[in-house]
Amino acid sequence: MPTGSRRGLALICLAVFGGYTGQQILTPVLPPLARELGLSEVQFGIVMSASAGVVALVSPWWGRRSDTHGRRSLLILALFGAAAGLLAFALAAHAGLLGLTGALLTFALLLLTRGVLFGGSLAALPVAAQAYVADGTPDERQRVQGLARIGAAIGLALVLGPGLGGLLADFGLVTALYLAPVLAVLPAFAVWALLPGDRRPAPTDGRRAPRLSPFDGRVRPFLLAGGGIYLSVSMLQSSIGFLLQDRLGLGARETAELSGYVLLAGGLPMLLVQGLVIPYLGWRPVRLLRTGVPVTAVAFAVMASADSLPVFFAACVLSGLGHSLAIPGYNSGLSLRVGPDEQGGAAGLTASVNGCTLVLGPLAATALYQAGAALPFVCGAAVLAVLAAFLLLSPGLRDREGAADAVAVPPRDAPAHEAGSP
Repeated sequence: MPTGSRRGLALICLAVFGGYTGQQILTPVLPPLARELGLSEVQFGIVMSASAGVVALVSPWWGRRSDTHGRRSLLILALFGAAAGLLAFALAAHAGLLGLTGALLTFALLLLTRGVLFGGSLAALPVAAQAYVADGTPDERQRVQGLARIGAAIGLALVLGPGLGGLLADFGLVTALYLAPVLAVLPAFAVWALLPGDRRPAPTDGRRAPRLSPFDGRVRPFLLAGGGIYLSVSMLQSSIGFLLQDRLGLGARETAELSGYVLLAGGLPMLLVQGLVIPYLGWRPVRLLRTGVPVTAVAFAVMASADSLPVFFAACVLSGLGHSLAIPGYNSGLSLRVGPDEQGGAAGLTASVNGCTLVLGPLAATALYQAGAALPFVCGAAVLAVLAAFLLLSPGLRDREGAADAVAVPPRDAPAHEAGSP
């Protein structure tokens, strides 16, 4: 870390955990909430995609801002903004449940609060967190370990968030809505008071932070891989609640509870593997990708035919295992391909691609679900199978023989960066 202190990494993980727990606590609540509000599956998919769309648009901009203005200040802004967005979303949804707003106005308010306010703020969180870690981890093994710790914090949010949301469903669907902003804002005060200031690499030639192109040959293969991985994540989260409700004949409250437990089971491997296993495996980023993606493809194939609760649990555990290997490989592999003054830009591109898939995923999953309940998972398995083949065959993703070779490798068919914008 920039100060050489473990406290900085712990606080970064706390910030990421708080922000994503505030998001994930709503995961089991949203599908039944949408039906209580009278929204169709497609309208629900649009609401889910709005936040991701804003993330995709603004993440590169946040990345350049972090390179010039610092990671710490961006983390604080992200957490306060995300909390404000979650609170506004809760108020809008509650008003709809009480009948204070009509269906169309409620739909518009949910789009505005979750999409623009929450999505625009949350976009800065992973950008600043990944860049902060990258600043203090110059070699490959440390980079993989540091970013895996962030992944473990997200995994913990994936474990506790949906589980807590499912438990709170006993007290009504709105309970989790109002707890979410509290969980997001509390870490902001800890970061504000305790996180050491970061030392950003200053440009040596007087230029502003460089703009890293998504077509840069160093990062393009990893961005394609990450797109496929996060597409599967978003399709799973968007359709699992509907699949459970329809195949098991559940009511709204039961769906919220069981969705939380099933997603909790999927998050446990992410917590354990990213927090405890990956830091000691010593696997290189591409090996993590090549192992995790096929495992996830098998999980989706199992999910497509699941018709009992134990099978749902087993498939989600297998999916969590695959994602827990693939995601750190994607994040660390991309970060290691660029130079110190491009870390914010790399993190911004990562978040932007993730956001794009989180736009496409819910829309595709809900539209496919209306055509057939198994289709989101059949198509997800097919995408992952194609991605697994790409990971084996792409020359841009081959392993390198030394850590130094993986850092700041010059691009073959694109400029290292373009001139920055204000």
